[in-house]
Amino acid sequence: MIRYILRRLVLMIPVALLVTIGVFVLVRISPGDPALVFAGEERDPAALAAIREQMGLDKPLPVQYVVWVTKLAQGDLGRSFQTHQRVLEAITERIPATAELGLAALLFSVSVALVVGIVSAIKRNSLVDLLSTSVTLAGVSFPSFFLGIVLILLFAYVIPGRIFPPGGYIPLTQDVGDNLRRLVLPAVTLATASLAVNLRQVRSSLLDVFGHEYMRTARAKGLRERTVITRHALKNALIPVVTLIGIQIGAIIEGAFITETIFFWPGIGRLAVTAIPSQDYPVVQGVVLVSAFSYMLTTLAVDVLYAWLDPRISYETATA
Repeated sequence: MIRYILRRLVLMIPVALLVTIGVFVLVRISPGDPALVFAGEERDPAALAAIREQMGLDKPLPVQYVVWVTKLAQGDLGRSFQTHQRVLEAITERIPATAELGLAALLFSVSVALVVGIVSAIKRNSLVDLLSTSVTLAGVSFPSFFLGIVLILLFAYVIPGRIFPPGGYIPLTQDVGDNLRRLVLPAVTLATASLAVNLRQVRSSLLDVFGHEYMRTARAKGLRERTVITRHALKNALIPVVTLIGIQIGAIIEGAFITETIFFWPGIGRLAVTAIPSQDYPVVQGVVLVSAFSYMLTTLAVDVLYAWLDPRISYETATA
């Protein structure tokens, strides 16, 4: 297992290099000039040339890329064009908020999907199953920005008492209650799409497992139905679900860009959205890289989790 993990980490190096190239090229070909944005009303050619030189934009693109990757290898993501703050520092300050939101959305999605998916599979074609199917279709159909606005209008303005604040962020260490109240709406908004997909996957995986012979054998031994489902059915049905959850980590990170903007959540997604209009290259590049690396590490963790869920899976032969 250790050899497999080390091998995967080594293979991530060329992938990471391709990611840096893609990020650099996409940011540079986007319309706009950060020097013009920074200069404002100033259009003097000499002043613009001085600003470009200060930003390092006066050099050829290959040279800019080499300089950036060299600093990146040393842990330096550069400085923001607008605030002059170190990008690594700006991202580090906002990662806790994004991690809290993403973890809350993932826990909400997985827990509800497991509970409702199990009930739907056990009570197939019942009212609960039909209602969960309807919720699934609605969750996939509603875009996150629309759902977020609807939730804000409903819980912050329509329902008396303003159950949940319409936005903002209070650190968990400062006020636990207020933090959780402000976390509910953005977490539900971010989790809805993945919840719908996870619920359908849990239901279909369990229905497939229910037809296997070892399930009939377990029931024939006189085991309680709860034991049959939790110890035999659920663990085997979770493998495709875990695969799906690993893929959805990237979707949650991507969805955080929109959700954090709607709810004024001070995470790295909102940081990137703020930096894009001002052509703040270092900030956008840094956020995209952190998101990409987080996704790659998550896929590695999912592969390792397979071996725990199914003892038949072994990575020792894969590394031979």
